[in-house]
Amino acid sequence: MIKTWEKLKNPFLILIMLSGLLFFSCTGNKSSTDQIVKSSVTNQDGIRLDMTYNNTKRTARFVLKGENIDLKQDTTASGIKYSNIHFEFNEWHGEVTLKKDGAVIFSNKK
Repeated sequence: MIKTWEKLKNPFLILIMLSGLLFFSCTGNKSSTDQIVKSSVTNQDGIRLDMTYNNTKRTARFVLKGENIDLKQDTTASGIKYSNIHFEFNEWHGEVTLKKDGAVIFSNKK
């Protein structure tokens, strides 16, 4: 027991042990943090569409006139596209379109 205690008194050994503990305690939290981006756009009629993107989970929530619309990200060559069975959201070069069952319900195109 005394030999073990004398080894622990070595400052270099203590520094190595604390560094390892710090490394393993910090790496566990990084994977659980979602990257959230919030934005909004208003069309020519003054109607506002609030957008919250979860880039980690590749999902988005859109709020239009109090209605929450949850969509999943689709792969596109350019621009942004999110959809579910009823809604489709597209953004390309700053122009936003939200469709419900194929009909445009929000657009900021001029």
